[in-house]
Amino acid sequence: MKTIRSLVLLSLAMPLGLCLAQQPNPYLNQPAQKAPEGPSGDSFLTLVEHVLVPSDLLDSWLAGHSMTKDANELRAAAQQWIQEGKATIDSSALTAGTVGRKYSNESLVEQIYATEYEPAPSPDAWTVATSFETRNCGYEVEGDAVREQGELVVRAKPYFVRMLPHRAFDAVSEQTRQPDDIFIPRFRSIGISQSLSASPQPYTEDPFASDSGPRRAATIPSYPAGKIHLVLRVDDDLPEPVIKRPEGDKPENEAADPLPADRLVRLIFVRGDKTDSSPESVEPLPADYQVSVKLVSVDHPTLSGWLQGRDLTAASRELGESLEVWNEDDKVTLISSVTGGVRNGTKTLLENIKKLDYPTEYEPGRRQPTADGKSTQLGFATPGEDVETRNLGTTLETEISTDAGGPLMLLSLDRVLLGGYNVHHRTLRDGEWIADMTMPRVSSNRWNTSIRVKKGEWMFVGSGSGFDEKGQLDPSRAVIAFVKVD
Repeated sequence: MKTIRSLVLLSLAMPLGLCLAQQPNPYLNQPAQKAPEGPSGDSFLTLVEHVLVPSDLLDSWLAGHSMTKDANELRAAAQQWIQEGKATIDSSALTAGTVGRKYSNESLVEQIYATEYEPAPSPDAWTVATSFETRNCGYEVEGDAVREQGELVVRAKPYFVRMLPHRAFDAVSEQTRQPDDIFIPRFRSIGISQSLSASPQPYTEDPFASDSGPRRAATIPSYPAGKIHLVLRVDDDLPEPVIKRPEGDKPENEAADPLPADRLVRLIFVRGDKTDSSPESVEPLPADYQVSVKLVSVDHPTLSGWLQGRDLTAASRELGESLEVWNEDDKVTLISSVTGGVRNGTKTLLENIKKLDYPTEYEPGRRQPTADGKSTQLGFATPGEDVETRNLGTTLETEISTDAGGPLMLLSLDRVLLGGYNVHHRTLRDGEWIADMTMPRVSSNRWNTSIRVKKGEWMFVGSGSGFDEKGQLDPSRAVIAFVKVD
């Protein structure tokens, strides 16, 4: 028999990190290892775009066109559909990096949800959540750029998750819930990765090689630079599962409803190229200097349209000038700005944050006597003693070193905001269902990458998705990050 504990426990699932490759045993014969490549010095940009297009419109276009070489024509057609209101640009993740170094770009909503419930204490009460987890919803991409036979190749692994509409598992909760209340949800995930067969492969120091079983070649899809690539086409939604109930001795086969011809299809495009943003001088930085970070919000369709038909080799340099023009049209808003002193050769952490404490457990409400002492009513759930702390605001961690290509900045930039609180339990009091078990809804933009330092200039870091007043993904806005060294 399962024992139900008195405290409602919160178990937050930590994000999975990259596993370290197993070190070779020096006492066993090992395959020949490739020597690590020297610093490249080349800077590059990678752009990952999600576009929503009606299926019939896309199929009609594909019937008369070929994509044997690249997806340049399809992306141009999709841009025309966007301008005509027939398609939607959903996300644009533009990331700066240097060849041979990993990068990641995330725009996430950290969704806490219940995984287990305790039966309701009475027929007129909600079931009580007893265990919780966290699922990151939104857009992620990780990758790098390498040179293969002298040609630049960008690698990107996009991933997308969203929470689907869902309902409570008991009638009372479903009938009295509010639209934003959270129960056990369903999630829709979309992504792509690649690997070679499971047969043993030569050992590689590739940071994206698989760590399960024999060492394999990279699991990050590769794409030649300078072209637009369609990496994934999927239905943006899937049909709801149908429960088949048997009639008599034989179950009846229910014919599935045909998919709508105008259903939305999600197209994921990737392109990347070398940029001309590398420094002209490799003069080392002084011992002490200033590092600044700036985050701005911009109209997303304006940014996406600006990127189309534009050579990425000059995009990072020209973006600052375009932002000044958009600012005059009230399409740009400053989100955050932080400056701090840095000493060469050290790791520096700049923070502009405030702490958010919230309970990780609740004690369920108990029956309490009313004023007349004749009947009882269910008390509210109360927070437990254990709390979790989340930093809200802007955090920049940097480390600058110098190699043959000049000063190189490794950076991790986080922007975290509180969008509100989700309700996981309500208690009836005086005819009103009052929220008494809540968890915060936290959203974040995060970039981890490396860039070549151009002293005294705003250097582009990346772009990500914006969020609305409830902390949910807002496809009408994009967030752009810059850093500067003085």
